[in-house]
Amino acid sequence: MDEVQEQALEWARDIGILGSEKFLQECVDYGYARCASLAYPNASLADLSLATRWTVFLFALDVHTDETPYDSLSPEYLAFLRNMGAIVSRKADSPIEPDSLKSPFGEALLELWVTSRAQFKNPGWERRFSRYFHEFQSAILWEIALRKTGEVPDYLTFSSYKLRGCAAPIGAGLVELFSPTALPDAILDSFLMENVRLLACDLISMATDLGSVQREHDFEAVPNTFTSLQHTLGATSDATVLHYTSIWHARMNTLLSIRDRIDRFSPSMCAHGRHLPAVEDYINELILWLGGSMEFIHESHRYSPGVEISLES
Repeated sequence: MDEVQEQALEWARDIGILGSEKFLQECVDYGYARCASLAYPNASLADLSLATRWTVFLFALDVHTDETPYDSLSPEYLAFLRNMGAIVSRKADSPIEPDSLKSPFGEALLELWVTSRAQFKNPGWERRFSRYFHEFQSAILWEIALRKTGEVPDYLTFSSYKLRGCAAPIGAGLVELFSPTALPDAILDSFLMENVRLLACDLISMATDLGSVQREHDFEAVPNTFTSLQHTLGATSDATVLHYTSIWHARMNTLLSIRDRIDRFSPSMCAHGRHLPAVEDYINELILWLGGSMEFIHESHRYSPGVEISLES
């Protein structure tokens, strides 16, 4: 595992997305490269190596976007942000602004995408993953615009955009590749499975947001869903904690209920039980990913909650 992590950091440094020795040290201190090994415990060594590079790339992107004042973002980087969805596309003729690939982030994303397509050869996964990136792009651009205006949106608006603008859907998008049994696209594209993924992603998003309250206050008027909920409620921090934990545990219980009663939630999906074991395997892989990600959140110094709160279930 140490070798996989070191190789990922070396790749990120060579391609230029670490930016500085300070961020390289942050990668080491916060264990960014270790996150993938916790989140994908059943991945092969080759798959884990690729997932680790994806993870380091996403952390580097998040830090650079959050911690660089808008006026200091380079034209190449802004072009990259506008073109992420086009880079991660199955269409060979998708128009890409040339400047976007002059950014080391554009170069890194293109390399990860080309490598992933060649390694996995899964058209259904490519389509879903490409959609996650298009949503990721639109949410990041919305967040940057919000930072410029200083507008304070209500909790529901903020949380819906924040979920798409965090890296969780992209991380969850890798889970299906590591599931022991492949599922038909019709099941993975179903409304129920989409909501299972969103539940898992929302749980991670809420947990990371809570742990980033202090870190992000310097960059945004409303840094995350916790502070957005507090603003919407007009409540004290302690009262917001009660609401926030209630939301988190309700969603966790919903996810576990779907897993335990999948045959009742969607009898047609599991007709005659043929796909039931594979569906259960996939949901269990999502829960493993969730558990590994939560373990990383609890042990990494990147996350230091502004309030004492337990999100364990």
